[in-house]
Amino acid sequence: MVDGGAAGDEPLQPQPQQSPRGLQRTGNAIAFSSPDVDVDAEGPGTATQWETSRSDVVPARPRIVVFGASGRVGRRVLGRLLSSGADIDVVAFVRDRERLERAMYDDEDVVVENLIDGDGGGGRNYVGPRLRIVVGDAVSRRDVCRKGKDSFGRTRKEKREEGGKEKHSSLRRWWADGAWRRRADRIDPNSSSGSSSTTFVGDDGGWTADVVDIAIEREKEEDDEDEEPLRDAMSGATVLISCLGTRRLTNLWTDFLRVPILRIFRGKGVGRWCTDPTHPYYVNYLATKRILERAEAEQRRREAMMEFERERSILEERLSRGRERQNRAREGEEEEEGFESEIAAGLRKKRNHGLRGRRDGNDYHSNGRDAVALPKDGKLPSSNDRIKFIRISHLMVGRSPFRIRNCLTNILWSQVSRFELMGEMLMEENMLVDTIVLRPGDMTDEKRNYNNTSLQLCIDGMVPSPSLVGRDDVADLAVVTALTKTSSLRTLRPNAGDSGSIISGDVEAPPSQSAHHWTWAMRWTGQHLSPPQGLRPDGSSNAAACFVGAVKEQTALDRKRKSREIYLESYYGGRELMRLTRWRHRMKPYAQSLAVTIPVYLTLGIFSWYLFGKTFADLFSWVKRLKIHRILVKMLS
Repeated sequence: MVDGGAAGDEPLQPQPQQSPRGLQRTGNAIAFSSPDVDVDAEGPGTATQWETSRSDVVPARPRIVVFGASGRVGRRVLGRLLSSGADIDVVAFVRDRERLERAMYDDEDVVVENLIDGDGGGGRNYVGPRLRIVVGDAVSRRDVCRKGKDSFGRTRKEKREEGGKEKHSSLRRWWADGAWRRRADRIDPNSSSGSSSTTFVGDDGGWTADVVDIAIEREKEEDDEDEEPLRDAMSGATVLISCLGTRRLTNLWTDFLRVPILRIFRGKGVGRWCTDPTHPYYVNYLATKRILERAEAEQRRREAMMEFERERSILEERLSRGRERQNRAREGEEEEEGFESEIAAGLRKKRNHGLRGRRDGNDYHSNGRDAVALPKDGKLPSSNDRIKFIRISHLMVGRSPFRIRNCLTNILWSQVSRFELMGEMLMEENMLVDTIVLRPGDMTDEKRNYNNTSLQLCIDGMVPSPSLVGRDDVADLAVVTALTKTSSLRTLRPNAGDSGSIISGDVEAPPSQSAHHWTWAMRWTGQHLSPPQGLRPDGSSNAAACFVGAVKEQTALDRKRKSREIYLESYYGGRELMRLTRWRHRMKPYAQSLAVTIPVYLTLGIFSWYLFGKTFADLFSWVKRLKIHRILVKMLS
């Protein structure tokens, strides 16, 4: 189970008397600084603050957004991103600011030290991560069902105190029908009914048309205010990492008894009756849907901007070439073929090299004791790449829901696997964003023994049981996946030799390239574990080696899958077979519900018969003996 912002650690009380080294608080912002670091000047120290401004252009540096950064996995991902030393902007999207502060207190040696003591030049040309914190919720208040309240959580009494006497929908219909104009003309025919400040006396007392405008404007403002944090955090984002998770015990009355059985199979209708925002429907499914919607909008905006810049650069290049030809014709000089293309290639190579970050010539890039090892030939994603969405799920999603352990887990924890699966299906159906799903097994806080234990990564989304894995290794793999470019055709093409690079290349991917959707599962392997989990050679030494091997296997698998689809389409009935396969995949959430419904209602039926079965049997025999049913038939006939 993934522990994110909703599922947390034991409560830790911060000590206001002893703040971490270099921590300064002013209003709603915190900043890390030291006596020899000027935070306002944006020097080598990394400033952390709550901002509200949103950039309308693609940033020059890659921007990575971490959702659920205060959870047990999210805080590890955040710490490793800040310790990587890459030239990136990190956005921590959290719901509870104090929870993140407590995580910073605990990881002071990991986070704060790297933020303050990072090397690099001063001014705006520094190299290193910058942290920005946005407080908000991926699921807005309007998305959560609130019985007896409107979409903004206000009761009728609260709305009446604010000056409104009717719902906003009634006011809009009243405004659209033009009833206020007719009533105003009856009172004062000489008045201008087109004015929005006309006063009249209606059935509900004195009204002005301004009330309607105020109500509509207030609703729009509250709607924008509710979605502003998510829009602000994802503006200009390059990589999205979702560490959101929840642990909600099943409410037997609201989830099974109060409603018909068929409602359990309507996964998207939970928002009509569930008022608990920690339900897996809101955290695992709806939050993923909202993030994908914002990512699609951002990707479309980015593609439009890149297309505009490409066309403008082509026009400018043609114009410059025409001017050079005219100048050379006047001076009698001969035109050098290919000169401009060499300059453009040099500038392009220099720009791509500047966005790669600080990658050393060693096998792995490391900057600090908590920095994650990155592939040697890996390339840092640029801000112009396709948006990549990484979600940390759990291994139970890929296993059969009819297994005893999975069935009991879904019964106790509100069908958590079902809504995780629905979120993954949304990611697979997306055509604009690259998606990678990480399915770790049973996670633990223990450190891995690097001498006897290795890390195994399977590209089919399944690993054998038992499947114990550490949260540190999960965070390492998420960071390696985020800091390594995967959206280029050159990036995903392995070389013929084993010693060559499989993730290098300076050729940019064409805009028409389809998005990739990968699902990986991971666990520890080693015989010394209790119980043993495979053999140590089955895995790799670190997350970077696992990532390199997985990219090779995934590339070969994607090619085989594409060839198989082409092969099936060439035969009669091949397309029908592919449709049947897709239909079976879409039916998986219903199978999850069926695996929960059968044992729950069967147990309830047996329990009810044990308590009230004898009473019902005696009542039926008494009715049959007195022949009451015949008496009722005669009375009704």
